[in-house]
Amino acid sequence: MRIWSIGWRLLVGALALLIVLLGIMGIRAWQVDTRQVQTDAVELRVAPEAPQRLAEALRMQTITNRNPARLDSSAYRALYRHFEATFPRVHARLDTTHVNGLSRTYTWMGRDSTLAPIVLMAHVDVVPVEDSSAWRRPPFGGRIEAGSIWGRGALDDKSSAVGILEAIETLLRRGERPQRTVHVALGHDEEVGGTRGGRAMAERITADGGSPALVVDEGGAITRGALPGLDDPLAVVGVAGKGYLSLRLTAQQPGGHSSVPPNRTSIEVLNRALTRLRTEPLPSRLSGVAGTMFDYLAPEMQWPMRAMLANRWLTAPALRWLLNRRPPTRAAIRTTTVPTRLTAGVKDNVIPSTARAVVNFRILPSQSVEGVVNHVRTTLEGLPVKQKILRSTAPPAVSSVDGPAFQTLQRTIGQVTADSVVVAPYLVPGRTDSGYYADATDAVYRFVPYQLTPADRSRIHGPNERIAIEDYKTVVRYYMQLIRNAEQLPADATTEAAES
Repeated sequence: MRIWSIGWRLLVGALALLIVLLGIMGIRAWQVDTRQVQTDAVELRVAPEAPQRLAEALRMQTITNRNPARLDSSAYRALYRHFEATFPRVHARLDTTHVNGLSRTYTWMGRDSTLAPIVLMAHVDVVPVEDSSAWRRPPFGGRIEAGSIWGRGALDDKSSAVGILEAIETLLRRGERPQRTVHVALGHDEEVGGTRGGRAMAERITADGGSPALVVDEGGAITRGALPGLDDPLAVVGVAGKGYLSLRLTAQQPGGHSSVPPNRTSIEVLNRALTRLRTEPLPSRLSGVAGTMFDYLAPEMQWPMRAMLANRWLTAPALRWLLNRRPPTRAAIRTTTVPTRLTAGVKDNVIPSTARAVVNFRILPSQSVEGVVNHVRTTLEGLPVKQKILRSTAPPAVSSVDGPAFQTLQRTIGQVTADSVVVAPYLVPGRTDSGYYADATDAVYRFVPYQLTPADRSRIHGPNERIAIEDYKTVVRYYMQLIRNAEQLPADATTEAAES
């Protein structure tokens, strides 16, 4: 009887504790306030010929190459001639500068030269086409069919480059001039690091020590169904990018004839190393940019996800498990690890004495290149594997979400999109040339307002890349309205954001 009484009291106590916890979670979930900016749609007309101008730009095979001498410079020159012919007002009214031959800056002087400028970025280089037979339309055909504009670069990133020029040409046609100066930076080597294009242009634009009031580049987009419990479309604005590290792993073991294999081969050693790195990754993080994103999302979510995001102090383990199940959300909360190249062997009956792999890491802003290298060294301890850094870039600084610059982006997105879009900060899983401005301003954002479904995501750098015609028109309207809204920024927006 006494045991039954103790058990009953424990059960009652556990139920009481559960009720208290659920009550606390419910109260906290109800108390979270929306961080969205209320806006009304604006009417902005886009020229009916605009999609065709993008289609023509997609026909130029501006394929990137790490070796500048191997670039097809004639394709880039043809693209810029196309720009000159189709955007005559831009080239008559804006100051144009060639940077390292194939990148260009356009400067639209504002009415008040004392105000900090804004920078609109894009890149005109594209990645190679691996297998043209996998495309339903020619990759460099620039066709407009089935409601879309098809071609390599339609999403990454000629739609931004052409859209910016289309927007400025339209504003010039209407006789408008911005209050603050607008810099347009079109890079030619973003896909291979941007050292001759993006970095060189950033150094020119910030050479006088000035801090741009706003820098906008590619990165985030509009998606649906990204998280359970969110019914509205989600516009993710990149406020930070990841660092980059490529390591070459080399395993050496005795080789010989395949008929008498040794106890352990170089391939087997390398396989063990790769397996360890994949199964023992760096820990996921729900703080930093991910935590800020959840703060923006929680008020917009349906139950029970609203309660889960608003009570991460309790639900963190379950939230990590949920987010780690899907590659896009997993990449948002951890430093990713993936082997990208393998080299071993010369003949099917010869055991290779050397096996090599390249492993690529995309590093969270809260972690470092050195920390990842140390993690690899510790994880592979005991295995005869040599490591060599091939390429590395530290994570850029995280931009502010508390000041007028981010709110300007929120308002612009709401004004030019037809649906009730939820805007949230986001960690871009890759890198863009915008990182070259991170030391000059805390107002660097990465977003282009096209719809990006899971299928569309695979088309970036993959076959059948295309952008919907209506999405492209939204891109043009976005840049037009962003230039207009930038006039409402304070004289020194970044300083105000830092002090708030």
